[in-house]
Amino acid sequence: MLTYMEVHLYYTLPILGVLFGLLRPFHSPQETFKYIFLCAMAFSTASIWDNYIVYHRAWWYCPSCVTAVIGYVPLEEYMFFIIMSLMTVAFTNMIMRWHLPSTFIKPDTSMLQSMLVRYLPIVGFLSIGVHAWNLAVPDTNLFYGSCILWYTCPVLALLWFGGGEYICRRYKAVLTSIIVPTIYLCWVDKVAIAAGTWHISLRTSTGVMVAPSLPLEEFMFFLLINVVLVFATCAIDRAQAILHLHGNELRGHPNNSKLSNLIPKQLTQLLHLTKAFCKSDQSLHAETYRDLHTTWEILKQASFSFYTASAVFPTHIRQDLGVLYGFCRATDDLADDEVASVEQRKTQLDTVRRCIHDMFATKTPTMDWSLYDLPSSCIASLRAFTRLRPKLQVDAVNELLDGYDFDLDRSIVKNVADLKRYSACVASSVGEMCTRVMLEYPEPWTIERARDMGLVLQYTNIARDIVTDSQQLRRCYVPRDWLTEKESEAVTTGRAEQLGQTKLRSLALKLVYSADELATRAQRGIDRLPFDCQGGVRAACSVYMAIGNELIKADGYPHRAHVSTWNRAWIVLKSLKTKHAIESFRNFGNVRFVFPIG
Repeated sequence: MLTYMEVHLYYTLPILGVLFGLLRPFHSPQETFKYIFLCAMAFSTASIWDNYIVYHRAWWYCPSCVTAVIGYVPLEEYMFFIIMSLMTVAFTNMIMRWHLPSTFIKPDTSMLQSMLVRYLPIVGFLSIGVHAWNLAVPDTNLFYGSCILWYTCPVLALLWFGGGEYICRRYKAVLTSIIVPTIYLCWVDKVAIAAGTWHISLRTSTGVMVAPSLPLEEFMFFLLINVVLVFATCAIDRAQAILHLHGNELRGHPNNSKLSNLIPKQLTQLLHLTKAFCKSDQSLHAETYRDLHTTWEILKQASFSFYTASAVFPTHIRQDLGVLYGFCRATDDLADDEVASVEQRKTQLDTVRRCIHDMFATKTPTMDWSLYDLPSSCIASLRAFTRLRPKLQVDAVNELLDGYDFDLDRSIVKNVADLKRYSACVASSVGEMCTRVMLEYPEPWTIERARDMGLVLQYTNIARDIVTDSQQLRRCYVPRDWLTEKESEAVTTGRAEQLGQTKLRSLALKLVYSADELATRAQRGIDRLPFDCQGGVRAACSVYMAIGNELIKADGYPHRAHVSTWNRAWIVLKSLKTKHAIESFRNFGNVRFVFPIG
């Protein structure tokens, strides 16, 4: 005899533990809200509904197979409401997390198409619900199935109102999230029914079997409840994305309401999410989403690996880091555009600098973008970048632009001081901005550690790319006082390989060891980041540390040291699972060289 508690111990709780173990490195407050809110809704509504159908003997349980009964329902059944909700929502989070929710919000969709997609299914769900209510007569063979339909269909109508179009655009992930838990839970149900743990009444069901020991009504129950949970997860994801992008509009000014300080924070957040839930795509500012789309297209083309790897960060942080990196890539492309002359590139960067000055100087949320003669993709990235203005300091942005000027002026890295100054411009500045994106109120100490990380990663980059920079850019970022005049000339004329393997290796190791000295102090900053960001940062750092190790292990000087795909995947997995897996912190925000260019 299989008891109900054993069903949980053998079949549901282990799977739930595996799912939560896999998702733990990616956990964020947004996921916590979904788990708590959806479990609370499921428990409060299903408890009443289930007591009602058990009272009318739609199903019953073996008295010796349960530990306690509350009302008409076993304790384990109440546990099942929570376990099933957590299981399906966790699996859905795992499937959905690889794409940003905001990319599936389309304000440019025609109003007619939107209304048809949004309201026709709602009419269908409500019609089915009303008809099922009328058919749910106790002691008839349609009772159990009708009860399932009137319980779920009104909820599906509500969820479709807040997320129908979003759900349609994510149909592959939605179907996967529904089908897999449904199949598994139906199998568990089949095992329990066959073992006599619980029984389905033939008097209140159709008697149709989907599979041996699996009545149609049980299949309907697991399918429709999973549909509700997946739809709810999608609706919350969409609402959270809208609230993140349009928070000021939805929240209003904090001083507008005298009651703002009297309402609990959780209730206020729920009210704001409700507002976002009710927003149609067409009521949102279309340009915001077009700019985000352009920014992420820049990322895909410039660094698909960064685009993919950024999925380890919480959704909101990932989106803001993407906007930051998109801005850096767009401006970097202006500086590296070989089609334009150096003077034209300098003029465009001056325009960017003027735009940044105006962006941070003005207090208004909008700017006159016609004043800036820049490519449309760059304007889009700048518009998206504007929303990061409250988090960033203008000095770090200007420092990054100084790094571009350093390269356009073909300035020479004469000594270690110049090396540090250049690395601070192109890497420490971005490390600082990344930290400010992740931390709302970063301490000066944490900012300094982030800037140290910029030096670490840039030194490693220069060590890796001595030959590449020589051949492709005719540039030498190794301090000139480390080279003879003949060696310096060889590097700056694209002939770095003439230095020989021994010399190149000694230069690379000198840079790597300098980076290691800085990393000893700098790596402590990672623990000051939000917990839900630490895993992603560790993953990036571990992968980059492996590149430095490749330089150390090599017999000579590899043309461009790299880490294999499988090794990178293994390193990322270990670093996400182990808090202190990293010995040096090498990849914290470089733009021009750390994130892969092609």
